[in-house]
Amino acid sequence: MADVDEKLRSFSENEDVAGTPPVTTPKLDQHGFPLRPQPSDDPKDPLNWNRWLKLFTLLQVSFLAFLGPFTQAYINSAYAPLAASLHITIVEASYQTTIAIVLAGVSPILWSPISNVYGRRPIFIFISAIGIVAHAAAGAAQSWGGILAARAFVGIGTSAGMGIGAAVVADMYFMHERGTYMGIYTVFVTNGAHVAAVAGGFTAKNIGWRWCYWIPAIVVAANWLINLFCLPETLYHRNPLTGQTLQPSRSWFQLFNFTGVHVQRRLRLWDITHVFVMLKYPSVVLPTVYYSISFGLGSVLFAVTGSAAFGSIYHFNTAQVGMAIGLSTFVGTLLGELLAGPVSDRVLYLYTKSHAGVPKPEARLQATWPGLVILPAGVIIEGVCFQYKTHWSGPVMGMGIAAFGLQIVQTNIFAYMTDCYKPQSAEISTLLNFGRQTFSFTLGFYMIPFATATTYGVAWSVLAVLDAVLYLGIVLLMWRGREWRERMGPPNFDRDI
Repeated sequence: MADVDEKLRSFSENEDVAGTPPVTTPKLDQHGFPLRPQPSDDPKDPLNWNRWLKLFTLLQVSFLAFLGPFTQAYINSAYAPLAASLHITIVEASYQTTIAIVLAGVSPILWSPISNVYGRRPIFIFISAIGIVAHAAAGAAQSWGGILAARAFVGIGTSAGMGIGAAVVADMYFMHERGTYMGIYTVFVTNGAHVAAVAGGFTAKNIGWRWCYWIPAIVVAANWLINLFCLPETLYHRNPLTGQTLQPSRSWFQLFNFTGVHVQRRLRLWDITHVFVMLKYPSVVLPTVYYSISFGLGSVLFAVTGSAAFGSIYHFNTAQVGMAIGLSTFVGTLLGELLAGPVSDRVLYLYTKSHAGVPKPEARLQATWPGLVILPAGVIIEGVCFQYKTHWSGPVMGMGIAAFGLQIVQTNIFAYMTDCYKPQSAEISTLLNFGRQTFSFTLGFYMIPFATATTYGVAWSVLAVLDAVLYLGIVLLMWRGREWRERMGPPNFDRDI
């Protein structure tokens, strides 16, 4: 029993709680290793839910995350007709996506501390309601200023799934299975903009650019109704070392209304800073920087430059541009996930098995090595094909390869960071979203001018090399990550989540 106690206390999620009694009867996974975190005996504990309820909840939250980039980017293929209708330039038309992206990255800084106190469900329901109104307002607006204002609220109203969605995954799944289920979540996050490129192009071509606002409004509204009745609360207070319940019992009905959380403390203004406090930890800041650049290269770069590149080089129309970008990246991410989540969990298991049942989150980072090569290679392939005006299948293949590599990277990064600091998973999810959105929105301003001043091959290669260099931070974590975490200790907030 002393060995089991030592295994749990050496657990790298840093979930120690002051005054923890000795571990007596730890619950084990299918391999005979202690579950991390330890679940309570309460059947309403999300860790104890039926696997189908977990999966249904995961899909709802993942689809919310999908709707963020999907609804923000749905209009991208219609910049030209919109600009002509409102007598603005195409560059000005792109600002509506930029402002939505920025606010979708910033606003979850507020949602994270609120969700840690009052629950995840209220945030998803109330913020999505803002999104419905904002999309409808954009569709009805008759002036460019009105559209911009509405699109700002679109960013706010579609940010919850992107900002705190990963925290729900961590709420429901144990450490040894997070790679697989976090991978499902990240597939949805990545593919929102990819699917929008296909659907938005056909919408603009066949029924007009205003429907690029109305269709997202309808989709968000329909999803909101499903969430209102079917999305349960996943926030739960327990001692993660022993599984001791730290909240009163709740009914199943309470999980599906707004009384499913026992509020343990009052929200404080200082709680907003918790997101930024996490940046002092190397296991947070280094992966966040690397992931932010990787996501920009493996996803957003293609979305913000595809119309100009494919239009000028291959004379594609809006529907063709959407299909070229959307289908290649969609297929790439799906195939990439086959070598991401399941492989990540397998690598962690093999490490745990060979180290007397004691896991180390850094083991997951070994599964990112293929992404180091594949992601930059795909970006360079697209750039070189644009430069030499090869057959259109060349850049399309490059985008698919890059998306494949991105999926390997992001699934492992999300799983690794929530393994390290599970109680702070909302802050981690928010930081990853903030970094991703902040870097991504800048690409539209300088990548086409950069390619014009040099060449597509040079411009794309510069970013690919930058991404590869930043991988050195991941290598450092493989080497020293555990040592740094143990030396710095865990954050001193939200340890019972």
